[in-house]
Amino acid sequence: MKNTRKASKLLETIELLKNRLEQLQEEIPEATDDYHRLFLYFVGEQFEGISPDKIRICDGSPQGDQKIDFYDAGEDRFVAYQCKLPEFERLEERKSVRTYGADLVNEAEDVLTFLTDKSGNATGSAAAQEARARFRSYKRMSEEANQAYPLEIVLACFGRLTSRAKEKLIELRNLQTNNSEALKIRVIDYDTIASELSLSSMYHPLPSEIKLEYKKGTSVNTGEWAYALVPAFEFYQQFDKYKMTLFDRNVRHYLERSSVNKQIINTLDTKSGQERFHLLNNGITLSASNCSFSTDAAQVTVHDPQIINGCQTVISIFRAYNQINEESKRQNFQENCYVAVRIIQTQDTDLLEELVTTSNNQNKMSPRNLRSNSRTQRLLQRKFDQLEYRYFYQRKDGEFESIREYGHGQLSTFKRKHYQYSSKGHRQIDNEDLAKAWLSFIGFSKDASEKINAFEMTDEGGRYEWLFERCPSTAHWEAITLGPQVEYSDENFEPSVPEPTQYLLSYLIYRFIKSYLPSPQANRSECVARLKGTGAIATNPSAEELNTALMANEVYVRNQILYNMKEVIVELYAWILIKVYGPLNADTAARILQLSGIRDLYQTPDFRSVVRNLRTEEAPENLLHNVLFTCFEFIREAVNRWKSEHEKEYLGQQRRIRYLHSIRVVEQMKDTLNNTNESTRQFGYDWKPPKIEFLKTLPELSSKP
Repeated sequence: MKNTRKASKLLETIELLKNRLEQLQEEIPEATDDYHRLFLYFVGEQFEGISPDKIRICDGSPQGDQKIDFYDAGEDRFVAYQCKLPEFERLEERKSVRTYGADLVNEAEDVLTFLTDKSGNATGSAAAQEARARFRSYKRMSEEANQAYPLEIVLACFGRLTSRAKEKLIELRNLQTNNSEALKIRVIDYDTIASELSLSSMYHPLPSEIKLEYKKGTSVNTGEWAYALVPAFEFYQQFDKYKMTLFDRNVRHYLERSSVNKQIINTLDTKSGQERFHLLNNGITLSASNCSFSTDAAQVTVHDPQIINGCQTVISIFRAYNQINEESKRQNFQENCYVAVRIIQTQDTDLLEELVTTSNNQNKMSPRNLRSNSRTQRLLQRKFDQLEYRYFYQRKDGEFESIREYGHGQLSTFKRKHYQYSSKGHRQIDNEDLAKAWLSFIGFSKDASEKINAFEMTDEGGRYEWLFERCPSTAHWEAITLGPQVEYSDENFEPSVPEPTQYLLSYLIYRFIKSYLPSPQANRSECVARLKGTGAIATNPSAEELNTALMANEVYVRNQILYNMKEVIVELYAWILIKVYGPLNADTAARILQLSGIRDLYQTPDFRSVVRNLRTEEAPENLLHNVLFTCFEFIREAVNRWKSEHEKEYLGQQRRIRYLHSIRVVEQMKDTLNNTNESTRQFGYDWKPPKIEFLKTLPELSSKP
């Protein structure tokens, strides 16, 4: 039983990591289908706060990266990363975490040798040599200022070190203790990564009051607001007790990828940083219905407390303290680390909303977070909670993840009854993902492949009102079936918030498409295996030979086209549903959600399991009842027909995704759907019976949603 739980946890963590890597694949301009390379971006963001466009990668050069996969260089320190990501397939097959021996630790020594080599004999790629040049330059500047230049080498592996590797690590650290280099060697292993990815705890009730000690002589209380220097450890304890309920009014939750948060943690890792923290940090702002200062002790009682500014600071304090291993540093943290605290005593909600919005500027405030506490977003969160199968509607950055990791209580109401992967055990929907799906569903897939400005207002060049405050009318839905030329028109939109059933239908379709299609990584690896199996390519082909063979393979190119036009496929689903069921108003959408295949995902959105079941179904007749499956296969057939005419033009495009989302191509796709519906009437497929048009095979809707 214990081994079964461990295997389940591993599969859950692999799934979470895969999802994050594939999200990165979509976010990074120079998209790659190599999981290992994407892992570098993930590690850089998660543990260094480096955005994808700023990361300095050395990995992959034929001239050798000298064991430096990527690095970050600055005046304060130099950090070099060596990353290891084993093949997921082997981990899933073995159902055990990979272990790494002393050879991995030796690679840290290789990095050190290369960076500090003074002989000039150690060579490497241009990127590796640039890394060494940057290290030397910053080190020289530090030496001229009579300061040590910290060098940190990080071994990030999706696995665990063996006992021998741990011994070797201790030996290397001890060897460097008396070395002139200010060296730190750190390990990020499977357990660290799993902890970051796997979020499991629940909500507590909102605190009614908290008591905070403060430094004597630093308090001011006017009755409307109060100020004091409070030990940072007080907030460690309060957060440990109340978790995310302290931030219910905040416009966002913890930002995992924030470089500011990384800097806060780094500051708190030194005694000098701890002692100067109240000068270096913006502080914490609490709202309260009232606060009272004790006359006997330096203590303030805060009633109905909410941290409206300082979420990043508080959670960074919590993480920093947990990461400190030296007892003297922990003691210094408790005794000498303070944070400035401002308490606003008011129940004026308008004032609080203004304070929340204007004071959260330590990390850049996104338009999404500025809208997160609006009436519309709160209304949608409440309505999604009232669905037949309740969904958690995430309206601010990091809300769901923070609640899972640090909160207590309420998320249990969103748990599914049956699911295979516990990481997918909640019905939740993110308003950012939903906006992309909805934009495509209402006929604007041409705009959905890039940044859609979902939370900027119209006068700021955004689409917020069209996505969240206006609902398509019958005329607009009908226009979608005529071609891609729908427009943002007040005449075709009603001034009301779309219903969750409409949003959810678009979202489930979009997520199904993403899950049903092989990812770029899977498409590539599957095609390479086929090509090697048939002898079409050598065992170790050159990059040019491999690329030529891939682009000549029909299945590979077709899957690439389908994946690159995911948003267009969502619009094509809407085209089909409108053709069959009419305008997709709230009532119609609710009844479509009850259809076979769609209802299963509505109740249990375990997309991976649903897709696996579809692919392993041995009775083709059973597939004919799944609307998501039959519609997709109909679209795939249409895309095949379009590809036979336009493949050469597609392959000649520099921006293939943009090309597939162009007005002209979307119109071609809809025309091809029409023609495919007619021409396949006489034939039977796995996705339709013979002697009937496909659109006539879709089931009737129930009389009640």
